[in-house]
Amino acid sequence: MITRGSIFLLMLCVSAQAGGHPLRHISLDSTQHGDRSSNVQMLIAQGNIQQAEQQIVDSLALARADKDDESVALGVHALGHLSLLKNLYPLALTQFQNSLDYFKSANNPLAIADLYTDIGRTYRVMGLYQSALGYFNLAKEIYHQQKRNDGIALQQLEIGISLRQLGQFESALSQLERALPLLRESNDNAASALALMNIARVYSDVGKNDEALLYLKDAEQLIRTLSMSLLNAELGYHLGKVYAKEGDFEPALRYLNSSIDGFSNLGALCDQSKATTSVGDILIARKQYAEGRQLLLDELDHATANNCTTLLTDIHLALANAYLPDNQEKSNEHIELGLQQAIDREELFTQSQFEAVRVDMYVQQQDFQSAFSALRRQRQLESDSLDQRRSLALLYLQSQIDVERQAQALTLLSKNQAIELARAEQQQLRTKMLYGSLLASLLFVFLFWSRVNQKQRSSLLKREVKRRTQELEVKNAELESAYQALERASLLDPLTGLYNRQYLNNQLPQEIHRAQQNYLVNKPVGADAANADLVCFLLDIDNFKHINDTYGHLAGDRILVQLSRLLRSVFRPSDMLIRWGGEEFLAVCRNTSRLEAVSLATRLHQSLHQELFSLSDNSRLNITCSIGFCVLPLYPEEPERLEWSDYFAIVDDCLYAAKSSGKDCWIGLLGEKSQSQHQSHSPSPIEVKYDLPPTRIQTSLNHLSAVNWNCSE
Repeated sequence: MITRGSIFLLMLCVSAQAGGHPLRHISLDSTQHGDRSSNVQMLIAQGNIQQAEQQIVDSLALARADKDDESVALGVHALGHLSLLKNLYPLALTQFQNSLDYFKSANNPLAIADLYTDIGRTYRVMGLYQSALGYFNLAKEIYHQQKRNDGIALQQLEIGISLRQLGQFESALSQLERALPLLRESNDNAASALALMNIARVYSDVGKNDEALLYLKDAEQLIRTLSMSLLNAELGYHLGKVYAKEGDFEPALRYLNSSIDGFSNLGALCDQSKATTSVGDILIARKQYAEGRQLLLDELDHATANNCTTLLTDIHLALANAYLPDNQEKSNEHIELGLQQAIDREELFTQSQFEAVRVDMYVQQQDFQSAFSALRRQRQLESDSLDQRRSLALLYLQSQIDVERQAQALTLLSKNQAIELARAEQQQLRTKMLYGSLLASLLFVFLFWSRVNQKQRSSLLKREVKRRTQELEVKNAELESAYQALERASLLDPLTGLYNRQYLNNQLPQEIHRAQQNYLVNKPVGADAANADLVCFLLDIDNFKHINDTYGHLAGDRILVQLSRLLRSVFRPSDMLIRWGGEEFLAVCRNTSRLEAVSLATRLHQSLHQELFSLSDNSRLNITCSIGFCVLPLYPEEPERLEWSDYFAIVDDCLYAAKSSGKDCWIGLLGEKSQSQHQSHSPSPIEVKYDLPPTRIQTSLNHLSAVNWNCSE
């Protein structure tokens, strides 16, 4: 007969395999129950899920016959894990919820936390990341209350995995790196290996494949000490993905095929499909389009049939790229399907990947206007994703500050309690003195001693209050310093050290207003107008994607850092230098004459030609940039004619025109033409688009007729 102890072990066996996750349950201790369920564990390891499920069902029937409610709840929990392994997500959620209802009524906090974790994992594989994060945080709060550091570490791991799938790589890495030492302290090799693999996935996602391989090798050392088929299959999948990104396809295929066999033996159909999808990506990369497309289409059918929610989006992205060279209609169909799925799950990073494919598709069709619109959406999504990650980091810092404030509040409360205690003692002393008047001679000595003792204690208390007050002032100063450091960090781009968009949004409106008011109030002319203007330059590195693809993202980052130094040497310290996004930079020259705009653009253009940029392998490379610029206000007689959004749109169109006109050039607007030039003037496309009067346009190209504006109203 299988008893309650057997049900516990069944839970442990199933939780070691279900849902692609090897984590144990905090509330269960297998050392208490012997090895009576080793047969179930062996069946699961061999992939005999149906036989294992039958044994659990038999155990559950016996528990119900004995009216053992706790064992019934544990058995239903075990069935939920098997349902999760078989991708039956609604059934798994129902089973977990039924088990949760019992443990809530039994007031078993650790079992409740286990079930919150399992429900969160189920929502995550369904692509409902916000719901998953909510349940993981509920479980984490319980482990905090129970002072279980091992449970806290496991929730940090779960949260890190979820944040990585949302594309919030910095926050994910922070959670995973904080969980890893705690997991190692608790000797949880399985969870430690999973943390190492997910840290590697973050590094691989951001293009740092060398670091990813180092973490995967560390995970491999741990996994060798375990007998867990699922972890071996997961490791093979991650190694295959990293080698494929490096272009080393032979070892990639070897690891992926091993992973496919492992997932197949376990009956993990969604995981098997994800590994097979990666094989299809490799076939496409080898230009075996027909075979690769057919494999991806087959896996799309499997993923749909098995309800592999998040994998469907990955397959649509792979098919969009696979059809891109020769069937843009099919490619666009998969872009639309995958993009809608990513929008439903609020995956900003994945949405930007689909928009990038759409840009390439429109460029192939020579539909540059649509390509430019798609590129804008892609950059906006990348910017929103970056803002979202930065907001999470700021919220984390704010939470740390709140913890410090709470600690200070507790200290202040303790000090107030000490003062109240002293007051109570003084009142008691007065009462004793009143009654002591009846025994004057004896109590005179006692009164004298009491007064001396009171003065000493009052003196000590004053000194203690003064010391605590000084400590509180020091803590407040440190807190203020931390706020200032946080504000500075939020205004700087971490790679180049230049200002970011937030700084621009804080500073630029008042600079534009100052320039407009200068012309409205003072109406400067001649020498007075020498320093009355703003000049905005927007530059974009030409062919930067090719540089990243050819030399690697680390080389691309090195070029961005060197370009920021070059910009500092060209522009004045008082000018605002902004990293606008990706490979785009914005320079705002304050207190500058519009007559200097052309010379500044020429000097910047020539400096780029003269600079040799060093790559990570110590080789050198010349790069070129396209530049668009505009003076503010554009029309001194009507300084408030245009808003900042109009100015930036004009600068952006100038940059895009420079790109469309052959790159490695500059184009800019310098103000209104003279009255004598109005009569022979033929409006340019940009004047038509923004309803501008005859405007002076200059370029480094041979003639204005060489400019390809590519803009419409």
